[in-house]
Amino acid sequence: MGQTGRYTHYIAAPPNRSARRERSVRYARKRAKRRVYALVAFILFFGLAVIFAYKPASAATKTLIESFRVAEEVETAPASEVVSESVVQFQSNADSPVSTSVSEFALRDANALSINSWQGAKNCGESFTVTLNGVSETEPIQFDTTNCTVFPLSGTGADSYTVTVTGSGAYSLTAISSGVSDLCRDTRTGVAGRADQMPLSISGWGNGDDYYDHFRIQVSGGSTNGAISFVTDGCTVSPAVGTADTVFEVTVTRVGSYELTAMMDGNDNYNSAYSARLSGCSSKSSQSPIHIDDWVADAKSGETFIARIYGGTTSEALTLNAIGCTVNKISSEEYEVVVDSVGPYALTATRAGNYGYNSVSASVSGVSEKTSAKSLTVSGWAETKNCNDSFQINIKGGASGAQISFAASGCTVSPATGTTDTKYTVTVTSAGGYSLSAIMAETDTCEAGETRTYHGQSGKGFQSQIQVENWIDNAPAGSTFEITVNGGSGTGTATLTTDDGCAARLKAGESNVYIIAVYPLAGKEYSINIAKAGDATYEAASPVTMAGMTSGAAQTALAIKGWKDNVYSGDSFEIQLSGGNGSGDLEFALSGCKITPTTGTIDDSFTVTITALEGDPYSLTVTRAGDDNYTAASVQQSGTARFFEKSAVDTLLEPVQVGTYSWVYICGGIVLLFGVVLLIMQIHNAPRRRRHR
Repeated sequence: MGQTGRYTHYIAAPPNRSARRERSVRYARKRAKRRVYALVAFILFFGLAVIFAYKPASAATKTLIESFRVAEEVETAPASEVVSESVVQFQSNADSPVSTSVSEFALRDANALSINSWQGAKNCGESFTVTLNGVSETEPIQFDTTNCTVFPLSGTGADSYTVTVTGSGAYSLTAISSGVSDLCRDTRTGVAGRADQMPLSISGWGNGDDYYDHFRIQVSGGSTNGAISFVTDGCTVSPAVGTADTVFEVTVTRVGSYELTAMMDGNDNYNSAYSARLSGCSSKSSQSPIHIDDWVADAKSGETFIARIYGGTTSEALTLNAIGCTVNKISSEEYEVVVDSVGPYALTATRAGNYGYNSVSASVSGVSEKTSAKSLTVSGWAETKNCNDSFQINIKGGASGAQISFAASGCTVSPATGTTDTKYTVTVTSAGGYSLSAIMAETDTCEAGETRTYHGQSGKGFQSQIQVENWIDNAPAGSTFEITVNGGSGTGTATLTTDDGCAARLKAGESNVYIIAVYPLAGKEYSINIAKAGDATYEAASPVTMAGMTSGAAQTALAIKGWKDNVYSGDSFEIQLSGGNGSGDLEFALSGCKITPTTGTIDDSFTVTITALEGDPYSLTVTRAGDDNYTAASVQQSGTARFFEKSAVDTLLEPVQVGTYSWVYICGGIVLLFGVVLLIMQIHNAPRRRRHR
């Protein structure tokens, strides 16, 4: 019955079995997740534990652990070891009545010998007083010392003893009574620093009033007799290092304050010793004197001599101030002196100072007398020149800077006055003879002078070339233009002649401006001839001929009537032409339009039809060709095709402008993605079938 029931249950309720299986699967999944969470928590906990284990302990934790360890060692160590470890102490330099801690005495017997008022941190040479405890007042006491002395060396327990440190480093004192046990002796130790030496003193300081002054000093004092060196500012010391027996030389190296401090080296027992900082103040020094040798005190006016100037200390250049003379440098020490005045003359030489030296000067003087000027001559004189010719001359001799003037006949000199350094130009002004002499005016240093008279013979000169300005060699037929005639020389008459192609007349109020009127026919040659007669000074000028040929005359301006510059494409309008001259044909240049008829005369009407698209330009150029008498003439008109007006219906029927198809691809991508999502959901929701065996 049970089997039948089980069989019946197995066959009748497969859905319940499936539900239990699903619950068991979910439960298994939950257990798996819990195991994962537990594993992660374990790993985190393990990592934190490792980090905490290797993390350095804080200072407070270390101190607490160390105190536990020391207490444990003290409890377990023998009493003798504890006492020996607590003997060495480091104390401050201040005197302390009791330097032994309470814990130290707690480890010794109350009746044991002990040293009171011990100082364990003194400098070399310092002393302090100690007393004894734990011994009777009559008990004899002896001492054993290291790097120190005790006074008295022996005594009783009631005495006080003076301990003096004899060197730097470790020192100790052992007090010993008559017994032999550890309770009958006590040892104290300390560490001594170096002592200060006696201060240094410097003798001989001072006497440094000027830049680069020298004086000697000697250093005394100190305790070690060590090497002596210096810290300086504004001065130097020689030798730089010495002893108390050395004599040092101090040199001032700047203007103003200077300082010095001496230092003696210490040793194992003494620190370095220093002197007081000594100071001084220096001013600028005087340079070596300036020397002026070979000076001539009675030179004549205009005389030259060589002087030698040297001296001074600085590297500044010499500055010379001359009165009544001129000084030129020849070499480093030699100077050329030129006396250029009558009466007193003097020279002052100065060498400037610098930051360490004052300036220095020297002066010399003399008195000169007036002298005669050197003879004057003219160089470059030409004896044969034509009228209007020019040549250059120079004046030699005389006094430098003296004013020169001229007496001339048949010529001129430019400039009219000057000096011997001036270049002069002589121009012959007439045919025949010409002459010239130069005269030097009297100066303060010399008398007046004059050259001899220079003569020359001149012929007639050649006139300058005749020039015609503003000539037109292709003037329009029947036109007029102005010319200007320049050139030529002298007083000869100027003449202008023409051929039958033109006529000329002098412009009113002018002497060299002519009005030229050409023949009123194109292709006609015309010319003029200009000549100028000679005179007593000039030969006749070379004649000048100017020629040309008439060109066609300019037509009257063309004009277009009836032109419209803003019409619709395809529209037409009529135009008429006016202006122009001659028999030339009409020519049309079209752009964006056409014209009918395409040929005609100036009196015809023409129809213009616009072919340009709306908004495009159109233009018309009309040219009337030239003929034998007239040049071509043209006129141009332009415009822009007018835009058509749009109706509301046309606006609605306009096609939609599509700029990009990106939105089509975006929509297609969205639809494709949506389909993929639906397919995945369909697969996921499909029932799972299990194969039963």
